[in-house]
Amino acid sequence: MISFRKKKKGDETTETTPARETVSSTSSTPSETPITIRKPKPAPDIYTLLLGLSVVALIIATVLLYLNLTDYGPNPLAGIKT
Repeated sequence: MISFRKKKKGDETTETTPARETVSSTSSTPSETPITIRKPKPAPDIYTLLLGLSVVALIIATVLLYLNLTDYGPNPLAGIKT
């Protein structure tokens, strides 16, 4: 059974991550307490790196687009008649 804990001050777990997993043997008696195993937080993987790289690429593309648009002046379509 996986239980969820609310985040407390100084606690790294949140409501959306499993905090503990309770393991109990079928041969245990009611007087025994179940064993609680804490799962460590998963380490960042390659997908986290790719996500960060894509955010950096979007920021660079936005800056370059802005610099390209400033070459045309404040109103580039002012001289065109439709």
